[in-house]
Amino acid sequence: MSKKQKWSPEKGERAMVEGIIEGSPDAVGVAIIRLDCGCRKMAAVDKAGEPASKIIMYRDQAESICDQCKKDNGDFMRVTEQFISWVDPEPPGELRRKIIAKVLGVVDQTSH
Repeated sequence: MSKKQKWSPEKGERAMVEGIIEGSPDAVGVAIIRLDCGCRKMAAVDKAGEPASKIIMYRDQAESICDQCKKDNGDFMRVTEQFISWVDPEPPGELRRKIIAKVLGVVDQTSH
């Protein structure tokens, strides 16, 4: 192989989402919170907007989360992006908006 395959954070994130969904039969999606340090928090959510898995914190290609996250557990002040990665088929629009509002506390949200 002449070209070295480049690792992308999205690839690692997608693999984590798939693993979380696989272990969470009630999941309609996975809430993803990206932090300014590069760490992420993820958890499956069910159709009522309740947790369908434990919260998982991880950092791509690292043994553990960063020291800052160890201290503050990924404080919300350091969030750079948050969204829900939906399982196919996605819940209908109104239900999706209710879940987003309950889980992330925001209503204006684009789908991922």
